[in-house]
Amino acid sequence: MSGSSGAYDSAEASHRALRANQQELKRHPIVTDVRGFPAGEFTQLVAHLEPSRWGTNRDTATLTVRWFAGETADVPPEFSFHYSDSHADFGWHHHEQEHIDGWGHFQERTSDSGYAYEPHRFPSQNPAQLTWEVMTYLASKLKSE
Repeated sequence: MSGSSGAYDSAEASHRALRANQQELKRHPIVTDVRGFPAGEFTQLVAHLEPSRWGTNRDTATLTVRWFAGETADVPPEFSFHYSDSHADFGWHHHEQEHIDGWGHFQERTSDSGYAYEPHRFPSQNPAQLTWEVMTYLASKLKSE
């Protein structure tokens, strides 16, 4: 990994954030496995989930986490936590999006060709804390369907 000179390195900062997400996901009871890709300096995580552990009648699912720390240390991070199973495709995202004002939003597939969007405010941008917040959102969403 690069960045040993002490200067800000966006790839290294992104990888560190994803490692924090990965550590927290490994501790979560619905997660059966979580891996970072590509090996060495992650740009995304894929977590395999067992939604039935929450008492929902769902098949095995995945949660894909992406995190980009920004080109400079003072730029807000861009991230997403996106859930998918054979019945649903939705997620919480923090990046510019033409369909809503602001960066935070929830998006859900409504058809083969599109998503519905609604604004979402994230209480934190700390990767580890955010992982648990999103897993709480996910539990509520799955139990309400």
